[in-house]
Formats: sequence, structure tokens, C-alpha cells
Amino acid sequence: MENIEKNSNPDEEVNLSKTQILAIGLQTLELLESVGIANSNSQTVLHFDDIESWQSSSNNQHIDLVVMQCPNVFPETVQAITEATMASGATRAVVIYHYTQEVARQLMEDSSSIITPLRAPISTEDLKSVCEADLAMATIRNSSLEFVELKEDDDSLQSSNPETIPPKKYSQEVLARVAKISTSIDCECPHHLSALLTALTVFEDYCKMCESRNEEDVMLHSLLYRKTAQARSIMEDALTVLADVEDIDLN
Repeated sequence: MENIEKNSNPDEEVNLSKTQILAIGLQTLELLESVGIANSNSQTVLHFDDIESWQSSSNNQHIDLVVMQCPNVFPETVQAITEATMASGATRAVVIYHYTQEVARQLMEDSSSIITPLRAPISTEDLKSVCEADLAMATIRNSSLEFVELKEDDDSLQSSNPETIPPKKYSQEVLARVAKISTSIDCECPHHLSALLTALTVFEDYCKMCESRNEEDVMLHSLLYRKTAQARSIMEDALTVLADVEDIDLN
């Protein structure tokens, strides 16, 4: 079953300036609505009951983020999710699952550049944090050079002033340690947060190094650098709160 979500105003069915979300699962739409993901910057534009319906669909609408409920995940499921996500143009796929095999879990970890796995049950707060981080990555990717040129008189886009970049709170060593620890809560949020922060930090450093090219590239990568740093800082705050609750040493 396929539903194209429509706003109350028929002239605003799909706002291409917003990040586009694909929801998969019988309750995924309600779940996203309950955490307030659809807002002024994002909208759910497609919905399928299951991954098989998604794969068989002929709809080729561009998607920025996939959020799916997939009760059972097997190795072939991971492959199907990865291939379908890449084909849709989405930056990432948030996969909420109940049961999986060790092989499939390892495959999801190996596909961390595309898949964000969340083991159910998951709190609405954790889901919102993960989706906001992945949506931030999509927003960064969608930031075009034309957008930068329209605002080239903004001094903040000409260079990355170190004073405007939030400093890193946690080293790669700390994040690697958090990724391996066991926690008392029945979910893998510490592991997911550390993986997200590692990816954001690597991309942030990459954009910073790319500022040494021609003038147009400097402007573009300055924007990407600052946006990624902001997303990284938000997720660092989330990790700090989680560490306080779980009594995790982040020193």
C-alpha cells in the first residue's frame, strides 16, 4: 500500500525546500507525528506498509530520510534496506527493529554510513534525537552552492571563524569506548550516539580541510563545516545527558 501524504492546502502537497521523509510500517506515521518530526523544515511525503511494498513501488520521488519499523531483521533485510535507501537518494535510513541475528546486527554496524539501527522498544525522546541528527545530515547535504551565493554578503559564510564553531567535547577515543560499553537501559542508544558523533566529527574535519580550495568551494565548505559542527554539538549535549543518567565516564 502506498500513500502520498498531502497537506490541507493542495498547492503545498510537496514542499521541495523541506527535507523529505519516507515512512515504512503500519504505525510509523503515527510514531513520527507523536515525536513532532514533521515540522517547518521536514515533511513525510510517502508511506508504505512494509519494505516489500517500497521495493515494488514505481514511485521515484526523491527522499532525504527513511524511517522504518522492521520487526525482524535478517542479513538479506539489511542488504535490501541499503540498496533501496541508496536508490531513493536518501542520506540515511532509521531502522527500528525487535529481533535480529548477530550476523545481521554486524551488517548494520558495517553499514553505519547509511543505516541507523534502533532496537525496540525505544523512547520517543531517543527517536526524536536520532531523527533530528539524521535530518541534520540531510540538510547539510542539500545545502547547495546557489544557497551560499544568495547570501554571500553574510560575513559568516566567507570563512569559518573559530569563535563561532562549538568546540569538541569528546575525543574519538572516548566515543570508541562508549561504543563498546554495556548499559542498564534496554536499548543501544549510547552505541548509536557514539557512532553518529564519530561520523559527524569525521565529516566536520573533512569540510574544514576542504576550505583551502577556490573561492566558491571555500564558501560552500565553510557552510558545511559550520552546519556539521552545530549538529555535532547538539548530539554531544544528548550524549552528556545520557551519560549522566547511565553513569558513564566520559573523561
